[in-house]
Amino acid sequence: MDLGEYLDQWMVQQRLRLQPRTWDAYRLTVDAYIAPTLAEISLDALGPAAIEQLYGELLAHGGRGDRPLSLATIRHVHAVVNKALADAVRMDLLVSNPADRVTLPRRDLRGDAPATVQAWTAEEARGFLRRTRDDVHASLWAVALGTGMRRGELLGLRWRDVALDDRLITVTGSLTEHRGQLHRKTTKTNRVRRLSIDGHTSAALERERRAYSPTTLPAELGDLVFTDDAGGPLSPQRTTHRFRRLVRRLDDVPTIRLHALRHTHATLLLQAGVPIKVVSERLGHAAIAMTLDVYAHVLPAMDREAAERFGDLLDP
Repeated sequence: MDLGEYLDQWMVQQRLRLQPRTWDAYRLTVDAYIAPTLAEISLDALGPAAIEQLYGELLAHGGRGDRPLSLATIRHVHAVVNKALADAVRMDLLVSNPADRVTLPRRDLRGDAPATVQAWTAEEARGFLRRTRDDVHASLWAVALGTGMRRGELLGLRWRDVALDDRLITVTGSLTEHRGQLHRKTTKTNRVRRLSIDGHTSAALERERRAYSPTTLPAELGDLVFTDDAGGPLSPQRTTHRFRRLVRRLDDVPTIRLHALRHTHATLLLQAGVPIKVVSERLGHAAIAMTLDVYAHVLPAMDREAAERFGDLLDP
């Protein structure tokens, strides 16, 4: 069996397991990035060298117009390849997963520089919150910064999952948009997690709570913390576009994506000395290795600070 035939069968199985939007993303990844190069290779002959060669080619000219592809997209392609081959091992079609032995590229050829995540400094984050406190979605931006929740998790947050007295949020699901329809689904890792929140974030939720009015929406889309003027769910895409327009109007903070509020939360915590395991749990990462990979740029400064602190302990 060649890899292309296996991937076709695998995608049929995944349709029964994945959310529709996730399945569409998998299908696009297989068709656009994996199959054109690897489809004709025999499944049992596929090795890490062929996979690494694919990633190198994609990194160099896998984007539109043969432009370099981003490292983030390469990581997504690898996640699909790794999952598909892990399932092949589970079904006894392979003895081992060659993707486990692959070394991912670490240099983004689009800028010929190591990839880093977008994130604000603490001063920039404070400036953003101060400048946008009168925005209709000010509380949404504040909770995004204060929790590091994903966009869908924020928009799918329900009041029943918020304990203001205990300053605690339980992340139970996510709002997603598929072919124009809004749906609530499980979290990305299918795990429930609990987040303690600080006083500023709690105050933002308190303001939102005072403005809350119950609606007659279906249970799946009712009881939401962040809603539109009619009390209905917010479109994820429109929320992203609104944030983009908002931040572009501010001349005293760098322009970043909405998802970078999550990066800002994590980066500031790591810089403050919060253990990376705690940060990983707050972000809802499936494994701490993912947190280490994404935020590797923060670690050298933390290592230097650790050395300085140790030296302070030995000083008389």
